[in-house]
Formats: sequence, structure tokens, C-alpha cells
Amino acid sequence: MQKCLYLFGILIVLLLSACSYDSDKAVKNGDVINMHGPIYNFPRFEHFLESTESGEKASVRITNYTPEGNPTLYNLSFNGTVFDLEIDRTKNKDRGDNPAKTNMTCTGLLTEEGEQLFIYTLEGCQQPASTENFMLLSISKEQLEEHDHSH
Repeated sequence: MQKCLYLFGILIVLLLSACSYDSDKAVKNGDVINMHGPIYNFPRFEHFLESTESGEKASVRITNYTPEGNPTLYNLSFNGTVFDLEIDRTKNKDRGDNPAKTNMTCTGLLTEEGEQLFIYTLEGCQQPASTENFMLLSISKEQLEEHDHSH
């Protein structure tokens, strides 16, 4: 009986890990990855910014990981006029009461440079009940300088 429970436990762990979206998979998919420290594939985000600045259609996926390793995916696209953002929490097992997916349309993308951080914020976001700004990505200047982003 104990042997069956042990095997059942291993099977559950394997099934759960097969459903996860780990950082290796995200890197292979070309996501821009924020690990609350290291940023990977950042040149993809820079290319997205350059495209939007010249009014070209573009898209990028940003995967933010919690310190516990749970991913939230930001699927961001620009159609030449507005930004469409889909926030996908379906792979984040600790999402709490947050909806599995949220969509919003935003009018602009602001880049702010502080002393220690670069902050990228979507502006004029239309959500069901309000218009607001949404912080998309915050990157330590130190991390940009120290890490190889083309992983």
C-alpha cells in the first residue's frame, strides 16, 4: 500500500511539472523573462520598442515569475495605433482571486529611467471599470549591465 502511494505521489509530481511553464521553456519560446533579478531575451523587448516607436505592428511576450517560480504571461501587441495586452495567469497556481485571463487596450507605452531602474508602463489602459496605467516591466540597470540577455 505504501509503495502504491509513493508511486502515485511521483506520478502527481510528474503531471504537475508537465503542466508548468518553466523559465527554460519560456527562453526557448523567445519570451522576455523577468525573474525578479535576471532578465533574459531583453533584446526582443528592445526590438518591440523600436518597432512601436516607428509605428510598425509588433508583438512580444513577457513572462514574469514570482519569487516562488509561478509565471504570469503578458502577451503584448501593437497594431500601429494602440497596445493590446492579455494577462495570462492560467499557469500561476498562486493567482488567488485574480481572473485567469484579463485583456486591456492601452494608448501608450512610457519608458522611465530612474537612478537604478528602467520602468516600462502602459498608459491609458481601458479596463471594464476604469482607465489606468499598468506597470509592465521594471528592470534594474545593474541587471541589464551584468547579464547576458541573449540566453
